[in-house]
Amino acid sequence: MKKKKNIFSEKICAELDLHMLTKSQAEIEFYDFLEKASSLGFRKIRIVTGKGLHSENKESILKPFIENILKREKLKFCNAKMNRGGTGAIEVNLF
Repeated sequence: MKKKKNIFSEKICAELDLHMLTKSQAEIEFYDFLEKASSLGFRKIRIVTGKGLHSENKESILKPFIENILKREKLKFCNAKMNRGGTGAIEVNLF
């Protein structure tokens, strides 16, 4: 029997850190990064949004914002493993 491949087990090809950016800055950086990663044929990327520890209400502002963009773009994603950012990072499959 052939083992089903876990799409989230592939190696991260590139990472984008959005710490300290506004939503509009993060969106621009995200789309630029996504375009470059796709054109280079990367299959999996990591987006670091932070956990919101330095925000006023101690909640991440960028993470739900970026997740909404990923949903709109119909990309599959999940939280990074704890040793790779946990809830402060998102792993995204591009294909």
